[in-house]
Amino acid sequence: MRKRTFRNGRLSGQVLQEMQRLIAAEYPTPGSRLPKEAELAERFQVSRIVIREAMKILEDRGMVEVRAGRGTLTVPPKPDRVKESLLWLFRDQPIPTMEEMESMLELRQVLEETSASLAAVRATPENLKEIADALRGMEGEGGDLSSTVEADLRFHRAVMRAAHNPYLEMVLDPVMSVFLQQIKVSDSFSTGLEMHRHIFEQIRDRNPIGARQAVRRLMKRTLEDSRNALANLA
Repeated sequence: MRKRTFRNGRLSGQVLQEMQRLIAAEYPTPGSRLPKEAELAERFQVSRIVIREAMKILEDRGMVEVRAGRGTLTVPPKPDRVKESLLWLFRDQPIPTMEEMESMLELRQVLEETSASLAAVRATPENLKEIADALRGMEGEGGDLSSTVEADLRFHRAVMRAAHNPYLEMVLDPVMSVFLQQIKVSDSFSTGLEMHRHIFEQIRDRNPIGARQAVRRLMKRTLEDSRNALANLA
């Protein structure tokens, strides 16, 4: 098969995704040595220029490290790098399908229920103040959709921080950010202020089960709003 040459960003992006899958499937252990550039070019049937471009992006994202005399090695994930990678992966998404929206919401629900239940146990007085301040910000926002979305993000990020688990925050933050942007694009954004207030109350009252249930109700409402909005766009 004749190799393709690097002519635009799409081919490089495709190879980048394949290399990320390769690392996850075959080289998951930090410090693993990746195949040489020529071997990767042969494997993916592209030019070495494409491999070099994709490898540079992986290095910039902190997924690999080039060491003199040792080749290219995988490196342990770092919270900030993972967040950047997930945000980059989902950025500029078009209006999602209902299937994509439901899948994203399922993931968000699992993570946010856990986050809220942990926050009910671990939140400090400073955390509770931050959540309450974010809630007041949601109450004060009116009319401007972008401001409302930002206020909603501040609330959920405050709850995430109150869980005191940096890895949970690392994964949930970009997923939630992308989801809120998607439903804004699909014109299905609804604040659900009273439901957010109930989440805060359960966390403040140190009720992890109640906090989890409050999040579940909010996610159910969000899914219903998303379905209605996407049906109207069809």
